[in-house]
Amino acid sequence: MAIISFKSDSTTLILNGQVISDLITGDILELAPSNNDTARVYGANHAVNVQKSAVADVYTLKFRVMKNSDSDIFLNTQLNLPTPVIFEGSIKERFMKNGTEAVENFKLSSGSFITRPTHSKNNVDGNGQVEYTIECFASRMI
Repeated sequence: MAIISFKSDSTTLILNGQVISDLITGDILELAPSNNDTARVYGANHAVNVQKSAVADVYTLKFRVMKNSDSDIFLNTQLNLPTPVIFEGSIKERFMKNGTEAVENFKLSSGSFITRPTHSKNNVDGNGQVEYTIECFASRMI
C-alpha cells in the first residue's frame, strides 16, 4: 500500500487539541492505508460483486518527536492512562499552488495507539527520538 508522507517542517499535527510541536526537523510523518478500499467476491462466468470496505478509511500514522520534549511527555502520559485514549485531530501541510500558499488537511478520528513507541538516539549529537504509531480513521479534506 502507498504511504502518504508529510514533511515535518511544513506540517502541523494536532491530537485532542494539543499541537504536537516537537517533530524531528527534516523528518516525515507517514500516513498509510491499512486496508483495501473495496472487497471483491468472484463468481462463475466472470461475475464479480464489489462492495465498499467498512474499514477502507483506516490508516496507520507514524511520527517521531524529540525524546523528553513537551510533545513526548503529552503522548507518553496519554499512553500510560489506565484506559485507552481515543484521539481526534488533524494533519495540516502547507504547500504552494500557483504562487499562493495553501493547506492540505487530513481529519483524524477514533484513533488510538496500536503499539508501544520505539526509542532511539542519534549517534552524532546524542539527541533521542520516540516514534509513536496511531491507527485511526482519516479523510482528506479538499
